[in-house]
Parts: sequence; structure tokens; C-alpha cells
Amino acid sequence: MNEFKEALKEGARVLVLAIIPLLIDSLNKGEIDWTFILITGTIAVLRFIDSWLHKTGIAEKGITRF
Repeated sequence: MNEFKEALKEGARVLVLAIIPLLIDSLNKGEIDWTFILITGTIAVLRFIDSWLHKTGIAEKGITRF
């Protein structure tokens, strides 16, 4: 369970750090581009899954097998 929490925290950090610049740019333009935010969120979820698989040892080298 600890591995899950650590992977979840890492995924949340990636999500927040990636979305903040997109939101700032969108607010400067006057409209929010939800497509970019959704894509960024999806990438963060994949990063969470990869981190979780790596930490639990289910996939020894994560999703990408590197």
C-alpha cells in the first residue's frame, strides 16, 4: 500500500507541475484549452501507473521496459 501512495504522490506532482503553466497560458489568452489539459492529465496518469508498477515489482522496469 505504501508503494501505491508514493506512486500516487508522484503522479499528482507531475500533474500539478504540468498543468500550472498550461492554465497560466490559457488565462493569458482568455480561454482554457481543455484538450491540452486532458492530454497532460492522461500523461500524468500514465506516469503514476509506470511508477506504481516499478515500485511494486509487477513490471520490473515499468511500462516501457527500459
